[in-house]
Amino acid sequence: MHDINEFVNRVQNNYLLIAIVAILFFLIKAITAYITFRHYEKRLKKIEEKLDKLLRKKLH
Repeated sequence: MHDINEFVNRVQNNYLLIAIVAILFFLIKAITAYITFRHYEKRLKKIEEKLDKLLRKKLH
């Protein structure tokens, strides 16, 4: 436990490291959001295609 506290005290004053960790966090968050967006965009396209198919079938 003492080692962990010592490490935290050393890192606490290193603002550069904190900035790098923050940038990495937001980069990972952005990548995750992009992958999620692509996934749901594909699902939305499938739903739109099915809806168009049903509407065309109903109109003819």
